[in-house]
Amino acid sequence: MKTSSVNLSSVTTYRFGGLCKNFITIDNVDSFSKISEKINSSNTFVLGKGSNIAFADSEYNGYVLQTDFGFINLLNEGNALEVGSSVYLPDLSRYLKEQNLSGGEFLLGIPGSIGGALKMNAGAYGYEIGNNVVEINCYDLDQKQIIKLDSKSINYSYRKSNNLSNKVILSAILKFEKGNPEEISEKMSEFNKIRKKSQPPGIYNAGSVFKNSKDYFAGELIEKTGLKGYSIDNVSVSKKHANFFIAKKGAKALSLYRLVQHVKEKVNDKYGIELEEEIQFIGEFI
Repeated sequence: MKTSSVNLSSVTTYRFGGLCKNFITIDNVDSFSKISEKINSSNTFVLGKGSNIAFADSEYNGYVLQTDFGFINLLNEGNALEVGSSVYLPDLSRYLKEQNLSGGEFLLGIPGSIGGALKMNAGAYGYEIGNNVVEINCYDLDQKQIIKLDSKSINYSYRKSNNLSNKVILSAILKFEKGNPEEISEKMSEFNKIRKKSQPPGIYNAGSVFKNSKDYFAGELIEKTGLKGYSIDNVSVSKKHANFFIAKKGAKALSLYRLVQHVKEKVNDKYGIELEEEIQFIGEFI
């Protein structure tokens, strides 16, 4: 376990955030027994790869905890894996391809960790990671103990999970289907082409800003409201895909926050729909 001072702009894809003097990195499960009693779910933010996160520009006074569990172990069944929480999703997708396992092709273009993906039930192209979960191994920040949760107790729904909000995910058992290697490669290639054609490059954005629903696509509503390309200071709605917001180098988190609020207000005025944020704003935004 290591505690250090870290500028949070260096650990998020948007490059936003002030100094955090209590940045904790854990690379050994045994280290949880040494965690301070002061740490709990109300004062600690669990960080993955930093996508879909915007820290405020000011100093962050709480604790930020990041795990460093980058292992992937193939289990005896041959189609089940034990995956560490900090495994990068594109790396997991490529590993599944090597093992001729299908169902993880959609992970190739998601710039996050498996821990973050499990908390928000990440998905794309009709797939969701929650459908692959057998069991999650996690540390309860309030009870100060390691527990296991099965998929039923997590009760996944669209971009949501239950019983994980006060937990640090350590690892998960995931199950996939055996597949045809050529079909897996074709699907990965197809998803990659769609993503490159429809979405801006990953630098200085954090993925989809708003959640879609069964009734609407957020990007379509934003585009029809005439906000494609609209900007506040150095943050703008992407001209390529309206549900992606692009921050220029040196932009402020507050500008992103104001742009998100403006877009929500304008879409609500036009359609009577209050968009729900997929991005998380952490800290004080005034």
